[in-house]
Amino acid sequence: MITPEKAQIVLGVIGPRLNVGSLIVAGQDGPAVPIGTLQQLAATARVDMETMPGDDDIAARDWNTGQIVDPYETWNGAAIIPVRGTLMAENGLNPASGATGYDGLLYKARYAHADPKVKGLVIDVDSPGGEVVDMLEFCQQLIAIREDKPIRAIIRGCAASAGYAIVSCATPGQVTAAPYSMVGSIGAIMMHADWSKNLEQEGIAVTLITSAPHKADGSPVMPLAADVLERLQAAVDACAASFIDHVAAARPVMSRDAIVAQEARFYSGEDALSQGLVDKFMNWDESLREFAQQLNGGGMNSRSAPTAPGARSTKGTTMSTPNPAPADDTPVHTQAQLDAAVASASANATAAATTAERERISALAELDSDSTISASLSKAMTEGTSAGDYAIGLAQAAKAATATALEAAKTDAIKTDALPSGGAARGAGTGDKGNRGEAAVARFRGKIPGLPARG
Repeated sequence: MITPEKAQIVLGVIGPRLNVGSLIVAGQDGPAVPIGTLQQLAATARVDMETMPGDDDIAARDWNTGQIVDPYETWNGAAIIPVRGTLMAENGLNPASGATGYDGLLYKARYAHADPKVKGLVIDVDSPGGEVVDMLEFCQQLIAIREDKPIRAIIRGCAASAGYAIVSCATPGQVTAAPYSMVGSIGAIMMHADWSKNLEQEGIAVTLITSAPHKADGSPVMPLAADVLERLQAAVDACAASFIDHVAAARPVMSRDAIVAQEARFYSGEDALSQGLVDKFMNWDESLREFAQQLNGGGMNSRSAPTAPGARSTKGTTMSTPNPAPADDTPVHTQAQLDAAVASASANATAAATTAERERISALAELDSDSTISASLSKAMTEGTSAGDYAIGLAQAAKAATATALEAAKTDAIKTDALPSGGAARGAGTGDKGNRGEAAVARFRGKIPGLPARG
C-alpha cells in the first residue's frame, strides 16, 4: 500500500543491504533502473541536517524561511522523540522509508537537552532493532542526558534488540509498554547469504581476484569457510556482550546473569514485566499524561519517579500513588501559581531571618553594660522599621520639638507693653526678673532635641 515513487525511495534505502542491483517494474517496457539511481533518489528525498556546532547552538530550521523550529513536538514540558522501524546509523532527522537514523535521534536528544522549555524527554518506540554501528554511542549520550533531564520510554508495540537498547536508557522506573508489546531480544545477529549454488544452476561462474587470502571473506558468491565463520561468530559474541553490559548498567533491576539467561528471547505481557524489561503497562496516552504530571509538580527527580495508579511491579503486585494523572492537558500547577509560591516562601524566609537578627542585636546590647538602646530605637527594631524611615522619624520629631519649644517660649514671654521704658531687661541688682522668654528657652535647651544653642 504505497505509491510507486515512494517504493523507489524505500528500495534506494534498503536495496543495497538486500543485494538488490536494479529495479524492473512488471508490465512496463524499458531498461532496469540501477540501484545507484534509486540511491540518489532516496538521498534527494532525505531530510538533511545542519552540522551541529554544540548543544547551545544547535537548531532545526524551516528550509523555506530559515526560521528556527523545534525538531520535535513538545507537550507540557515533554519533548516527544519517535523511534520507528529499522534503526540505521544515518537516515536523517526524522523517521523515513520505514527507518530511523541514530544521527537524527542524537540531534533531537541534544537539542532537547539544551532546550530550556523541555523538562524531560519521551522516547516513543516501535522498532524491531537495526544496525549496531553508532547504537551504543547514541545510548551513551542518552545516559548522560538523563542525569540532567528525566527520560521516559514508551513502547508502542515492539522494542527489540537495538530498539530495546534505546529503551533501556530511560530513567530507572520510566519504561512503560502497551499490553502485549514484544520486547527484549537482547543479542546480536549477522546474516551471510550463500548464492553460489544458485549461480551454479544459472550457469554463472564468479571468479574473485583478491590482493590477500582473506579479502573475500564473507562473499555471498562462495560458501563460508570454517575459520571465517569462527571469526564472525566471535565478532557477534563481542557485540552481544557489549549490548548486555549496556542494558545491565542502564537498568539496575536486571542483572547481567539474568539478561544472559534470557538468551535473546522476545517477551510479552507478564513475562516482560517479570523479566524486568518494562516497569508497567500503560497505553501511550496514559503514559504521556503521567510523565507530564511528574514533570510539572509530581515530585520527581531525574533518577526516580512515583508509579501510576494500577501499575504492576516486576513481582506482579499492585501499586498506587496519591497523585492521579491529570484529567486534561492542563499542568497540575500553573506557572503563576509556582511563581507565587516561590515569592511567598522567599518573603517568609526573609522575615524570619530579619526577626532573628533583631533579637540577636537586642540580646547583645542587653549583655553589654556600656551599650544602651533607646526606647524609640527598640520599638523601631521590633516593628521592622527601615533605617531610612527611622531617620525620617527622628528629623520629624526634632522639627516638632523645635516648634513646641518656640511656642512655649512665646507663651512664657513678657508682653511688649509690659516691658520697662527703653525695652532693656534689668538685672537682679535692679530688682527686675529679666526676660522670661529667654529664661524659658534656657530651661528647655538640652532637653528638647533640635532646640538651637545660644548663639
